[in-house]
Amino acid sequence: MAGRQRGLKTVGDMVRSLGLVLGVVAVLLLITLRPQGQAEHVVDYKSLLTQARVGAAFPLVAPSGLPSSWRPNSVYFDPPAGGSGTPGVTSWHVGFITPDNLYAGFEQTDGIAIGTLQDVLGDPTQQSTTSTVAGVQWQRWSNGPGDRHALVRTAGGVTVVVDGSAGWPELEQLAGSLRSAT
Repeated sequence: MAGRQRGLKTVGDMVRSLGLVLGVVAVLLLITLRPQGQAEHVVDYKSLLTQARVGAAFPLVAPSGLPSSWRPNSVYFDPPAGGSGTPGVTSWHVGFITPDNLYAGFEQTDGIAIGTLQDVLGDPTQQSTTSTVAGVQWQRWSNGPGDRHALVRTAGGVTVVVDGSAGWPELEQLAGSLRSAT
């Protein structure tokens, strides 16, 4: 019985083998590849706010009257006992995806203002102009490249920083919506 010797393949055998390997690769790609972009994660900051008010060293602020097109996507509260922040410092944060699909959020802390600015801007630079929002003056800050901005005000030892990739009008809108949650 004459048969082919092992190791001697025809072109057809090679094409079939290559097709089988490519088929397995295609199936693996379909299973493992995910669509580009990040899924939007909406959070409920109001329930954490209710709990955080009990342990806060100062009255916490929260947005009031923002349209539903502002989607909350991050929230945290670090009580003065430590948490993940600086021991003895209280920090409250809520972040949003704006109607223009940019980021705007606020940090409220009884810690050092420049430390918070460095956290959110990296390399903060104070601007020569200010913003007046609802009769309150806010300092304007930007990062080195100018693609992130912050509005800052300190009163009674508590600093509020409204920051993000959003433009000044959206940051001012968020700042104007902040009300004490007492």
